[in-house]
Amino acid sequence: AISLAIGAGTALLAGPVFDALRGTTFFGWWRSSWPLLGIIYLAAGVAHFTELEGFENITPPNGTWGFWWTPFSPRVNVLWTGVVEIFGGAWMLLGFGAPLLGVSLPAALGPVTSDAALTLFLLTVAVTPANIYALTHGANFPLNIETPPTAHAVRLALQSVLLAIFWELAQPTLLDAKMNLGLL
Repeated sequence: AISLAIGAGTALLAGPVFDALRGTTFFGWWRSSWPLLGIIYLAAGVAHFTELEGFENITPPNGTWGFWWTPFSPRVNVLWTGVVEIFGGAWMLLGFGAPLLGVSLPAALGPVTSDAALTLFLLTVAVTPANIYALTHGANFPLNIETPPTAHAVRLALQSVLLAIFWELAQPTLLDAKMNLGLL
């Protein structure tokens, strides 16, 4: 039910809500803050290595909810997601930062920001079960910070916002993929 709510919230935001806001001053201002997500994900990726045990604490063990299974140990899951967060965050910063610095990225790189957004969208989908596990099993977030259920619930509500933002930013990459697959 929680996963469905996150999915529905993402679809609602990325569809009719963003469509209604697009072109407004608020949306332009808000969208200009989205590069900060690159910094946040880069820092979170580094934290996967500096707070390894804390991230393992919120990783659902095999058998959670009667069906959860992953071929990797919690430690390996924390490490690979940390690497992807570092890469995705850095790639997003490169995509947003290069034009601000007057640097032209090679065309062969493609839509850097969009590619980073799709990477972080897929990663966020992949790690959502850890956030759900933290809520449903009372696991503390890294740094052993006592995390009340309301904080976990707010974090999960923000998951829809993150996913919708990344979906919005990923549209050039998704359009390229559709064209390359002959779907357009």
